[in-house]
Amino acid sequence: MIDHIHAQFQSHFGGTQDLSVVIAPGRVNLIGEYTDFNDGFVLPMTVDRGVYIGIRPRSDDRISVISLKFDEAVTCRLGAFEKPTPGHWSCYVLGVVEELRLLGLIPSGFEAVIDGNLNLGAGLSSSAALETATALALQAIFNFTMPRNDIAALCQRVEHCYAGVMCGIMDQFASGLGRANHALMLDCRSLSYVDIPVTLGDHRIVIISSQVKRELASSAYNERRAQCEEGVALFRQYDPSVHALRDVTLDLVNAHASELSEIVRRRCSHVVSENMRVLNASAALGSGDLEEFGALMNESHQSLRDNFEVSCDELDCLVDIAQGTDGVLGSRMTGAGFGGCTVTLIHRDAMESLKVGLADYESRFALKPGVFVLTDNLESGVVG
Repeated sequence: MIDHIHAQFQSHFGGTQDLSVVIAPGRVNLIGEYTDFNDGFVLPMTVDRGVYIGIRPRSDDRISVISLKFDEAVTCRLGAFEKPTPGHWSCYVLGVVEELRLLGLIPSGFEAVIDGNLNLGAGLSSSAALETATALALQAIFNFTMPRNDIAALCQRVEHCYAGVMCGIMDQFASGLGRANHALMLDCRSLSYVDIPVTLGDHRIVIISSQVKRELASSAYNERRAQCEEGVALFRQYDPSVHALRDVTLDLVNAHASELSEIVRRRCSHVVSENMRVLNASAALGSGDLEEFGALMNESHQSLRDNFEVSCDELDCLVDIAQGTDGVLGSRMTGAGFGGCTVTLIHRDAMESLKVGLADYESRFALKPGVFVLTDNLESGVVG
């Protein structure tokens, strides 16, 4: 991929002198869905795919960025661009540029090519990887100092203000701070984190794409965030120390269930129980108890399906096939839902059985699921 970026930059801009190449990996969230914006806990790890940017500074204020994946180019002047359509790839790039410019960190224009091997909308956080890669690329050529956790917060702000998705900070944090051979247990309130060693032995983490684009995810995300906030407002009446669902127990939810709509009660129940699952799963993974970890993955999917209602028929089918395969310890949807991917913990000898079972999915939905085994997990930074 690095040679590819060099060749494409040479083709579009001429020469590769002063070129820097950076990568920001995607992430798979092993467990902890929809907890991040509730000040809760998450357990993501980076994957072996990501967004690559080749970038070079200019002496004027012209910005020229080419997306090879979309075969599109964006050209503008530093500090003078129309805000792109939310969700368009350029909104993530130019949003990061503008936020850094407002901090006085971007002295001139630049030219860049972007490519990668993350499928957009697959649930592996391609948008956060693009934001993170953009920030790290600009840092590489302009040599400004900014801690990685601050970069993550800036990229989250871009998602809010330019893409219109009120996400938590997990995706950006994982892409920017994830370490090889580790998962990252993040406290989304304090932004403290613990690197959890991932020792799988004969087991593997498998990501399966449903090939269903997550078209409903953004609106559903914002709707569920509002429902969680509705629950917090009620619980705070009885306990002023409650500032987010992180501060709520299942006992408190159950004690005031009659005062909540059924939908809000189920949303709150998911978040509170999911936080507990993340803490227990982190302990299990760190101690090598993969059976317990897998059981918690299964519980997580059931809650996401029934209480948070962000799964779909395709994801449920993939999870059912995996959970019914001998040698699979656990399987769940991952990401925002309504399509995207599942993540499965499986013994390596069971891979062929799983692939045979996936024929049922293809027959039912006329979709061929994408299957890849996580062989490595990358760290973000300059790679060429």
